[in-house]
Amino acid sequence: MQPHPRPSPASFLKHAADVATFYGFRPLREVERRVPNLERRAHSFAIASAACVQCHSLHQNEPVLAYWASPSPVYMQGDKVRDTGEFGLNIVGVSESIAEVVLLKTVATVITEWGAQIARVRLNALGDKDSKIRFEREVSVYLRKHANSLHNECREKLARDPMAPYRCTSESCKAVVEGGPRAMNFLSEKSRLHFKEVLELSERLALPYEFDDLLVGDEREPRMLFAFDLKEDDATVLGSTGGRFDDHFRTYAPRREVAGVSASIYFRKKGMLAENFKLAAPAQTSAVYFIQIGLRAKIEGLSVVDVLRRAQIPVLQSFDSAKFSPQFASARAAGVSHLLIMGQREALDGTILVRTMDNSRQTIVGLTDLPRYLKTLR
Repeated sequence: MQPHPRPSPASFLKHAADVATFYGFRPLREVERRVPNLERRAHSFAIASAACVQCHSLHQNEPVLAYWASPSPVYMQGDKVRDTGEFGLNIVGVSESIAEVVLLKTVATVITEWGAQIARVRLNALGDKDSKIRFEREVSVYLRKHANSLHNECREKLARDPMAPYRCTSESCKAVVEGGPRAMNFLSEKSRLHFKEVLELSERLALPYEFDDLLVGDEREPRMLFAFDLKEDDATVLGSTGGRFDDHFRTYAPRREVAGVSASIYFRKKGMLAENFKLAAPAQTSAVYFIQIGLRAKIEGLSVVDVLRRAQIPVLQSFDSAKFSPQFASARAAGVSHLLIMGQREALDGTILVRTMDNSRQTIVGLTDLPRYLKTLR
């Protein structure tokens, strides 16, 4: 990997877009071009979500992975919003836990390759609608009993927004919330199993995660939330938050079942121009497409992408399908000369099957030898 240029907000966005591209994300502007008559506006979470959901619906429910940037974060909490920019990532159309894992991996790589150190990733599960109804019912009862101890503004909001104290930064609200109900105690069996999968898969990423059952106050009806905390202040990166927002994404297509995860990386935007937020795909071409078959291959495949990134070998791939045919069709459409194929056996053996597109000749290559082998291909 070449070191990133002199730290600046503009160079950070370029770096973030480059990393996201390796993990299968495309610029939101490319997604928008696939949606007829879509009004082009400055990007934000709402604009990105609407475009991704519409693209997912129009193109046979194929998953959509997109990145975008905004000078005005909407869901960031704290007093630094005015001086902060946002790099966003959306995965729409994937209900399985692999979506959270790809998102966490991409965010972690953006942050660490920039040079910032991750102290921990805080995780909390709020579950599906049934889980949240039970939780919020208990919260409402609890907070009414302790209303006199809440901050004045939160006390006034309580009837219409019972979760307001969880978003409040006042010491009085924090003290009350500390003794309140915990969302994870109200999870349905389905939600509990999904969160268990996310944790098991996240352990393979070697991320320093911990539970934070007070990570609650997001207005987008999250099923799961996460937050990245840095070990020390970075000149550019402030941190990252995100989660699974199935119920919120469905508001952009009320008659359809839609699943989706999203993350935002916040950064200091001083000196940024409006043009800097109009992200395009990195100027790189790839001769190889990486196909993974099965969940184990998807997880091990993240390591393959890391190897290729370090060797500066561009690769096309998508983690949104576990079957061979749709990935092969994408590879053919991209016009690549070679396929990298990882299935269950290859994932166990630490190998990759390299196939030539024109004559289907195949070679088994060890993962450690893969960069050197690919550089010999013509």
